[in-house]
Amino acid sequence: MLHSLQSYPTFRVLMLGTLATNSAFWMYQVAVGWLALQLLNSPLFVGLTGFAGGIPLLLLSLPAGIIIDRFDRRLVLLASQVAVMILAGVFALLIGAGAIAPWSTLVLAFAYGSVMAFIFPTRTTIVTTLVSREDLVNAVALNAAVQNATRVTGPALAGILIAVIGLAGTFTVAALLQVLALVATSRLPARGAASAARGALGWGGLAVGLRLVAQDAYLVRLILLSLATNVLVMPYINLMPVFAQDVMGIGSSGLGLLLAGTGLGTVVGALWVAHSRRLTEGSRMQSVTAAAFSLLVLAFAVIPSVPVAAAILVVAGVVSAAFLAITQTSLQMRVDDEVRGRVLSVYLLTWGMLPLGQLAVGALADAVGPRGALAAAGVVALAFIALVAWRFPAPERVLESP
Repeated sequence: MLHSLQSYPTFRVLMLGTLATNSAFWMYQVAVGWLALQLLNSPLFVGLTGFAGGIPLLLLSLPAGIIIDRFDRRLVLLASQVAVMILAGVFALLIGAGAIAPWSTLVLAFAYGSVMAFIFPTRTTIVTTLVSREDLVNAVALNAAVQNATRVTGPALAGILIAVIGLAGTFTVAALLQVLALVATSRLPARGAASAARGALGWGGLAVGLRLVAQDAYLVRLILLSLATNVLVMPYINLMPVFAQDVMGIGSSGLGLLLAGTGLGTVVGALWVAHSRRLTEGSRMQSVTAAAFSLLVLAFAVIPSVPVAAAILVVAGVVSAAFLAITQTSLQMRVDDEVRGRVLSVYLLTWGMLPLGQLAVGALADAVGPRGALAAAGVVALAFIALVAWRFPAPERVLESP
């Protein structure tokens, strides 16, 4: 299960940096959501803050893919780590000085999201340069496991720190974690861009990833299933502060525990994929796990018992991580390295659509309440997933190029 970590020292360094930067990111997600709620006490503003932080993925994912394929990925990552470290520090300073405002929160959230639009895909594509092809499935799944582990460490730490040292202190810790990620990144080997990717700037480079996906029905299936979960189901994370404060009455510490339960499930799910190659080769596992995730979030929305709802979040974490790990592994194995960044950037467009879902679900929560909003989104997601599974049947072997 841990073969890639044991066999490749540079892969271990990458995972250390990913653990630090993603823990900081999930701390930030909880802290900025709590900050938004404290500033205006409005689910709509919480959704708007999520929109501001997530929309850069939609705007920048395709250009980021070109840059990742064109330039030394280590240098791209180093520059991005410096920028996100500074932004976390600015958040801490403004909150500590009492100078934070709704408009500056939105501006900083947009800037933070813009930098993370480069960090996420760069870290994922670097995996393929650090391990041999026969170990790629294991390495990608372990990378997903580490990413999802931060959904335990980040929210749990943020919930505790907000209660103990406040929001300014929480953002300070997040900035320090980004410093650790920067140090780890500096120890990665420098590598030039793939030769086929050189000169691939401009509109022609943008079109490559889109064209490759459009020509492969299986990639279309993966992208559409990801779109359904990211736009309609994942906004539940953004609404967790509202559920914790207004629906369940469990405060910031309870918020951290809820999100930590989700994160614990995601670690289990990702390790499950790393341990079982059959999951990535299963022709229908993407649609099964996507549907299960949607159904579980729907159940969380309507069940009034806090312990039962928390348990549901753990299981939801398992199946969501399995879906994400299977999807990422299949995408990585389906294409060649010289275009991997651009194809992955098309996948990240679905994450760029997340703020649209956050804004819509946040607005619906303002109108009908958070329970009704999540339940309605879950029903629509299930219908869309069924349509995609019917329209784009999975191939016999999912990890071979068409």
